[in-house]
Order: sequence, then structure tokens, then C-alpha cells
Amino acid sequence: MMTSLPFILAHPADRYGCGNYRVRWPLDVLLRNGLAQGVESMYFLDPDTLSDLNPDVVIFQRLIEEVQISRLKAMRKETGALFVYELDDLITDMPVDNKYASLFHRDVGDRLKRAMGHCDRLVVSTPALAAAYGSYAPEVVVCTNALPNVPWASLSPSRRHGDKLRIGWAGSTGHLGDLKLLYPVVKATAHLVDWVFLAALPNVLRRYAAEVHELVPIEDYPAKLASLDLDLAVAPLEVHPYNDAKSNLRLLELGVMGYPVICSAGVGAFDYDLPVTRVENRPDAWIDAIVAAIGDRVALAGQGDALRQAILDHWLMDGRSAEWAAAWGVSR
Repeated sequence: MMTSLPFILAHPADRYGCGNYRVRWPLDVLLRNGLAQGVESMYFLDPDTLSDLNPDVVIFQRLIEEVQISRLKAMRKETGALFVYELDDLITDMPVDNKYASLFHRDVGDRLKRAMGHCDRLVVSTPALAAAYGSYAPEVVVCTNALPNVPWASLSPSRRHGDKLRIGWAGSTGHLGDLKLLYPVVKATAHLVDWVFLAALPNVLRRYAAEVHELVPIEDYPAKLASLDLDLAVAPLEVHPYNDAKSNLRLLELGVMGYPVICSAGVGAFDYDLPVTRVENRPDAWIDAIVAAIGDRVALAGQGDALRQAILDHWLMDGRSAEWAAAWGVSR
């Protein structure tokens, strides 16, 4: 006997990183794999349309505005759907150098608590977020980030084998505080390697860079990252509660390219079972790690291959569709 698939109404917070990785792309995976039906909307539906749609699950991502919270409360009387609140960052404790910190209200913690209190379940990307906000909702589920199979699984660098190895960093302006950790490292190693940046780069680093690439729209980012043809990628992060609560997405994006990665030790975002090199956030430790890595190109390439394979085996979205279905309450 045929039964209809559960229907998801998803409200992503944006069409950028968080909105795509945590709502739009997982929804697409569930639809393509026949686990659910659904639609996304950047706007809340009116009562009549919501009633006509009759969703089984409604996803709300990073909902913090008072008008949104009021609408969420009203929707509880208009549908019997499971309400899922989705959050991917510790927005109550952000580094001062993160330019997005000023965008959140001072009482954001209270707003989160009230919004999550109207939902049935909180879904987060890391155990640290579950610990921070789990008490705000009746139930909390950790569903880790993963990469969409398309296009990430098909991209890899050509490894052009120039005289100098190419070391690179890629990141948004929200990560410039983390990039500061590399200032003395880049200066000390610029004569040994070609530094390549995909970023809005400060002038203090631009003078030592062999290449600086402008940031691109998110849909073009995977191909752009692959085009950098890095021999080694670096991922510094400040030791801060915000970064302890972040996911390992940076390692996934760099590693699936076949780039071996040196990253900061002692940060929760990188505390995953992946074959990367972790170093303390001291300039001498970073410099020593880079010098050691570039001393053996064959071994370095092998490290990149091992990291890529680990991600292909365990960190692609299609392979985790059942986890997303369970997290969103549409398992059959």
C-alpha cells in the first residue's frame, strides 16, 4: 500500500553558508533520495496557505527577530506540524574580531530561549551547541555538517609542481580575527613558499602574498577553491568558545580538494577524527610545521590524498541522508 511521504516546510535564514549547508542542501538530499517531500520559503506563510500546505515538519533557522518569534508562536495554533529550530553558531558568544557580532541583538540569548521554547526540537551541528542551548528546547539533536556530493566530490587540484610550494588560506571577512594568527608566520615563510589567499586580505599580508583572489559567490566557491592548486592549506582558529562550537566544515572543504591541512590545536571545531596536522597557536609552532611539511612533497601529497578519501567515505551529504531525516523527524 502506497503512503505519502512526510512534507517539510523549511525556512532557511539565508542563501549563504548556514542557510545552504543546514537547510537548503539537506532538504534537497531528502527530496532526491525519496525520504520526504518539501518546499523552502524565505517568508512565513499566511494561516490559510499554511493550512492548505499542511506540513508534517516546519524548519526554522536562526529565528531571532521579535516579529518572527510572534509569528512562530501564532503558527503553533495553526498547524500540528513538528517544529524544528536549526542553529549552527554560538551567536551568544562571538569573538570581538568577527564583524558579524554587531549584527546580533544584545538580548539574543533571551530571544533564542523564547523562540526555541515554542519548538519541539532543536537541531545543531556540534555537541558544544547542544550543551549551550539544549535546555532551551524540549529535545536537542546533533546532526553534523557534511558536503554536498555535487560538486565537491568531483573536484581536485592538479598539483602543478612549481619551484615553490603553494600554501593557501581561504575565508570570509568574518574570519579575519583568525587570520591574524598567521601574520608573523606568513612574513617568516614568504621566501620559502608562495602564499595564496582567497579572501579580502589586509594590506599587512598582501605584501607577502604571491596571489590574492577575490571572494566569489557561494555557488562558485568549490570550483574557485580547487583552482588555487594548493600543495598545503592552513586553517588557523582562535581558541574561543565560538570556535569550540563551530563545525569542522573548513577541514571538509579544504580536505576534499586533496589539500593536506595544518590547523589550530585545542579548538573544538577541529576536534574530529580526520588526518590533519594540528599545531598550537604560536608563530614558532606554525613555522616549524610548515617547514617540516614542505620538506617532503611526496609525503605531503599522500597526506592530502588520505584526507580526501576520509571525507569522501564519511562526510558527504548523500551518505548521511538518513541522519538528516531522523534529525528532522521524518524517518519512516
